Amino acid sequence: MAKASTLSRTYAAFRLQFLTPNLVIVPGIVFVFGWAVALGIFFWVDGVATDRDPVAEPMFAGGSQAPLWCLAFMAAYVGSHTFPFSQALSFSRKVFLAGTLAAFAAVSVGFGVAFVLAAWTEELTNGFGIHGYNFAIPYLTSQGLGVTGFVAAAACWFVMLLGFTIVMLYKRLGLTNTWLVIIAVIVVILAAVLLTVTNVGWSGLWGWFGGLTPMALLGWLMVPAVVLTLASYALIRRASPV
Repeated sequence: MAKASTLSRTYAAFRLQFLTPNLVIVPGIVFVFGWAVALGIFFWVDGVATDRDPVAEPMFAGGSQAPLWCLAFMAAYVGSHTFPFSQALSFSRKVFLAGTLAAFAAVSVGFGVAFVLAAWTEELTNGFGIHGYNFAIPYLTSQGLGVTGFVAAAACWFVMLLGFTIVMLYKRLGLTNTWLVIIAVIVVILAAVLLTVTNVGWSGLWGWFGGLTPMALLGWLMVPAVVLTLASYALIRRASPV
């Protein structure tokens, strides 16, 4: 009975994230608008570059990442606004976190599916007839659209966890200490990069990045995602709702 009650409360916490559908609608608008802007630029370039060979000179844009940063801010909103609301509704912190992570996972899967459909459309139409690609980037599709979808979903999962965890860090430690932690993490990352460059050189570092397959990238994305999940659990247990 207790297990059924916990699952019921977790599902309620999951649904709580979608009471106002902004978690889906706003990133969806950014997804479509970013794609439309990229297409507009592609068609403009194709129109003015009359000597361009579309097959030999395909165009690529990075607008597909715009929804990710929007989702990071939406996840931060969950921590700053929905979390206090959940406490007023007497959700336990563990149940709220479980429901939140499930909501993030659902949104990430949705983003992965949308990314794959957009990439498939671009491949099917040869970049809308002008070889302009916003999603069907050769690197991401090199191991098939299935892997592309998993990578997109993992990237979405990571950035949402990042936005949520930073807010939990603020609610647990306050503004000054949050910035100190962020700066410390940046310093550690820079030190690791400098140590790597000292030992293998820039060519070795870029060679390692260049050798990453999409499947390997998927694995590496999951490492910080797991760390952020554990960090969010540790922080939310004593985070101030206000």
